[in-house]
Amino acid sequence: MALHAPAYLHVSRHRVFYLRWPLPKALHPQGRASTVKVSLETRDKRRALQLARSLGYSAERLIAKGAATGMTYEDIRAAIKEHFRAMLERRKAGMAAEGRLDAEAVRMLQSSLRTAQDALERDTPLSLADENDDELLGRFIGLYGLPIQKGSPAYRQLEVEFKRGWRDHCEAVLEHDKAFDKFTFGTADEGQSLPKAPVTPIATLREVGERYIEENIRGDRWAKKTEFEKGDHIALLYEILGAETDIRAVTAPKAREVKETLLAFPKNRNKNPKTKGLSLAEAIVAPGIEKLNVQTINKYLATYAGLFIWAKNNGYVDDAVFSGFTIRQTKKPGKGGRDAFSADQVSTMLAELVHNKTGLIHKDYQKWGPLIGLYTGARLNEISQIHLSDIRKEQGIWCFDVNDDDDGKQLKTGASKRLVPIHSRLIDLGLLKHVEAMREKGAKKLFPDFSYCPKNGWGCSLGRWFNDTFLKKIGLTDKGLVFHSLRHTVVTFLMQANIPEPIVKAIIGHAQAGVTQQNYFKDGYTLRQLSDALEHLHWPEL
Repeated sequence: MALHAPAYLHVSRHRVFYLRWPLPKALHPQGRASTVKVSLETRDKRRALQLARSLGYSAERLIAKGAATGMTYEDIRAAIKEHFRAMLERRKAGMAAEGRLDAEAVRMLQSSLRTAQDALERDTPLSLADENDDELLGRFIGLYGLPIQKGSPAYRQLEVEFKRGWRDHCEAVLEHDKAFDKFTFGTADEGQSLPKAPVTPIATLREVGERYIEENIRGDRWAKKTEFEKGDHIALLYEILGAETDIRAVTAPKAREVKETLLAFPKNRNKNPKTKGLSLAEAIVAPGIEKLNVQTINKYLATYAGLFIWAKNNGYVDDAVFSGFTIRQTKKPGKGGRDAFSADQVSTMLAELVHNKTGLIHKDYQKWGPLIGLYTGARLNEISQIHLSDIRKEQGIWCFDVNDDDDGKQLKTGASKRLVPIHSRLIDLGLLKHVEAMREKGAKKLFPDFSYCPKNGWGCSLGRWFNDTFLKKIGLTDKGLVFHSLRHTVVTFLMQANIPEPIVKAIIGHAQAGVTQQNYFKDGYTLRQLSDALEHLHWPEL
């Protein structure tokens, strides 16, 4: 699957990705709107997207601090010292985990050291990477919200001290690397203290979060939509606690702080005009804004619980501090969640889908998408990404091959890959004739006009039309009724028809439970068994 770089990512001539971020006029050295540019130090597009997502939140937090007061010479040195100290700690942690610098890295640091020393002695620019010194210092000022104007005495001090900081950073990294050249075996009596083996790795919240995300992606444990959702959740955690926070500093009180922030967090923060562009502190106190519902809050907390369980298992922390933090809910009948359609509601839908009584159906997907959902229980995205080659006979039975064999397809879990028999009513309504007509036109997909969304897959058009137009027009406006309710409906009616639960799971693509099903029944149910079960779906039509 091709990943398209969004506008805030830029690729240098060396194919290295950079993050560009808007810089408000108030924080620009020359008082004009511009952007900051940060090297993501990777040529991998997927990695760049992960880093950009979290860095974007950090940039918002830093820029939002503003610049209300001036800075002293001591303030400038403290900011530079903290910046390069953090860089040095990351380099040390990298060497501790992966080994010493390679020859090329050493040569680059030595060259940078000489450049910085020469720039100090001759009062010439550093000219690092692909940017001049004004761009470099403007980026530094913007990221840390420093109240420094270009041309001011403070700017001149920053220029000089940044060169010293860069020189000393390069020297410190080289010295740390050189310390690995030999072992020392002195005793404590000789005045040398033996180094203590670290109990846990030194890592920031961002570093642990990125490793957690990367491992789950490489393990193919998340669907694409889940990957985006988890990334957004963890990016908010960076914003609340600070991405560069030592992972070991995230204790139970910090976890409670996160939970309290989520309870006050606005719904659709980046879409609502009243909160879009506001800092976190401003957004959570904005008046008259709907807050996240409990179900969404629990999704965030579940992500954080998973992150810290992983961090504990991998030796970064001693306690999984978010475990048990989700909010307990008392389920009220008819409140929240997705509901199944009743038999009468199914009849109302079929009257429109089959006979188009009020003229709501204008396109093929508006008819066949919901009908396939109603007679298979398949997920929205599974239906929306069907290729014509996925509709074929197996064991003498027409079926849908639900798979992720194409680069653009996604499945929620491993159990989602399956064959689903085509219900006889779909055949009676002309589905196979429609498929054959599409093949004759040279089409490859059942719904060729659908566009792909990296976050939500192929089902956006069908889902929006069904939920926002179709259901409302036919009077089915209950909050719990959406396209996914078709899946609930199929499960409900099959179970009420006394179809065994393992067969229902096989039809809808849920993982089986128990040793017998998981380990001994690997071939699964026959298509004939699944087809016979599906034929119990008899919807009354008006």
